[in-house]
Amino acid sequence: MKQKTAVLVLLTLVLAIAPLVLAQQPAPNASPGPTVEPSAKPAIAYSEMQKPVPEPVPQPAPEPVPPSKQQQQPEDRQSQQREAQPSASQAQQDAARTLNGTIVKDGERFVLRTPDSVNFQLDDQKRAKKYEGTEVRVTGSVDAATHTIHVQKIEPIT
Repeated sequence: MKQKTAVLVLLTLVLAIAPLVLAQQPAPNASPGPTVEPSAKPAIAYSEMQKPVPEPVPQPAPEPVPPSKQQQQPEDRQSQQREAQPSASQAQQDAARTLNGTIVKDGERFVLRTPDSVNFQLDDQKRAKKYEGTEVRVTGSVDAATHTIHVQKIEPIT
């Protein structure tokens, strides 16, 4: 009877432990993890805490300049630049504008300070001096490059 009990206990233990032992071994047809080709690369690299960022795409190299353009004389380039500059500054100056602000002294010169605190140099200092500290309306052409107003008219705002 003791022998039957011992065999029965042993058989019970083997049956109880068998699923645990078999679960530890990998299945013969299953792979250990997902297969990834070594050359495969994700289009977007990001983690859960980051926003997706596309990978940079290489830019093509700029086209080479033909030798005839490269050998152009420096004097020719300078004269072309000088010819282009007057037309650009004339376009900036041609349109007469009216600006409101206060005439204030900035160092040795009088300037028009607009309500948004932008200072414009005034080319007519004698006329500007009469209106120092006064809120005025200035009409003239504005040179955007130098922030200068070529004054046509200054009148106080009443």
